[in-house]
Amino acid sequence: MIKVNRKRKGGRPSKPTDEKRTHVVTVKLTDAEYSDLSKRAKAAGVKLAEFVRHGAFRLTIVSRLSEMEMNVAQGILRLSSDFNQALTWLNRLKLRSAAQKLLKVVDNMFEILGKLRPNKEADYVCKDT
Repeated sequence: MIKVNRKRKGGRPSKPTDEKRTHVVTVKLTDAEYSDLSKRAKAAGVKLAEFVRHGAFRLTIVSRLSEMEMNVAQGILRLSSDFNQALTWLNRLKLRSAAQKLLKVVDNMFEILGKLRPNKEADYVCKDT
């Protein structure tokens, strides 16, 4: 009688190719952010990676500004150096009242820009889908 040695492969069976995750995304977090995320994942009863993956695919990122608003804001920001030069010349020519009026216009423009984008760290908002 001939014995056939079949090695048993231990562990979980391999996943099909279409289910395997092969890409890695690295995200840097502060200690406070990491701690908060870890606590929330633990409270949900899932691993941190699964918690982040689920959150990433449930949210939709929406731009705060439309394309037209973004173009207008960028145009205003490009003009800021021109305004600065005009203020310098008005001050040199001793036209202080004109310089002050122009400065008020510039301040109002930047105030409007600040209202368009109150959070300077992000140009988008997240909404649940």
